[in-house]
Amino acid sequence: MSFRFTPLESDILDALAWDLRDVSPDLAGQFAEALPGVRRNTGAGLFTEIIVHRARPAPLTTPTGRFGTVHAMVGDLPDPIAFQAEMVAGRLIALHGDAYGQNTRAIDFARVPFDQVFTLDDRGDSIAFDPAALMQPSPLLDLHRHADHVQPPPVEPPLGNDGALQRLQAPGPQTLLEVLFGKVAPASPHTAVDESPPDTSDRTSVLVGLWVVIAVVGFLAVVLFDVSIFFAVILAGVLGRALQKPEILDALTRASRRFGQYEYRPPQQ
Repeated sequence: MSFRFTPLESDILDALAWDLRDVSPDLAGQFAEALPGVRRNTGAGLFTEIIVHRARPAPLTTPTGRFGTVHAMVGDLPDPIAFQAEMVAGRLIALHGDAYGQNTRAIDFARVPFDQVFTLDDRGDSIAFDPAALMQPSPLLDLHRHADHVQPPPVEPPLGNDGALQRLQAPGPQTLLEVLFGKVAPASPHTAVDESPPDTSDRTSVLVGLWVVIAVVGFLAVVLFDVSIFFAVILAGVLGRALQKPEILDALTRASRRFGQYEYRPPQQ
């Protein structure tokens, strides 16, 4: 409600809006757009003029008179004060407080403490006014309570495919060498490297292969790089004599054995 009204006026008008919700459904809205006018301590109660904003639409109902059964214990008075809202053609114009003949001249209604705000039912029984208890749950909550939730579709297992499409989707080789020649692996996991000393036939095979390599390299050097034939022959002879040394030839023979334990396996189809 409006902060321009005193705490007593605000709480009492809240209770009157609830008490008169059937008589004047827009009473709370009128009070929210109103300003206080003249205030008087009547000596036996109070009077507060209420000025509703003129641009507010006309009330839905048009009661005229004083309405309400709101009561409250105010200050040190032994008995409660009765409060009523005065309306003309449905428009709120004043708040009246009747102390039932009790002297209120010494009471400052702007600062006086009060409690036990209540209304009266048709039989005259008092009903405590509790805004939190009387407030109805928001109808928006009903939008979240429904039993027509759509169940998520079951998760279907992935389709099995062992054909060409599956092979295309399978992870490919990790290196360029595997892409070109397949996976390099030992010919047999149990094959051990032969560490026996090289024999004459092994040395001869390696030596023949080395001379073939030297001849090819020399030929390419002469043809592609215009190297002198005389220089190429001399260089080939020097390399050939160096590679014929027993320790170098044995080392090359053992290395060739190690290379022979590996083979290139083509990619599995």
